[in-house]
Amino acid sequence: MSFDLFDPTAAPSAASVPLAPRPARPDGLRLGLVENTKHNAEPLLRRLAQRLSERHGMTVTHVDRKRSPSHEVTEAALGELTRKADVVVSGVGD
Repeated sequence: MSFDLFDPTAAPSAASVPLAPRPARPDGLRLGLVENTKHNAEPLLRRLAQRLSERHGMTVTHVDRKRSPSHEVTEAALGELTRKADVVVSGVGD
């Protein structure tokens, strides 16, 4: 029998991640929502989407629900969000 051991005291590795380009204006953009399954995440996202619609004419075009807060967004969901949304909001609740 063997075990893989990981050293939790190892220094973190630095990574440079570029930010996505920001739209010049929010008016009329397609909005994607990612709900992380935490309590109140869905109502918070829906309320935000409603306000963005009222103020900027944004339209929700895709909603994804993660399996749990600790899971990543699936590759399939990323593809859908990329195709269907100009901006994405990932909601946290509690």
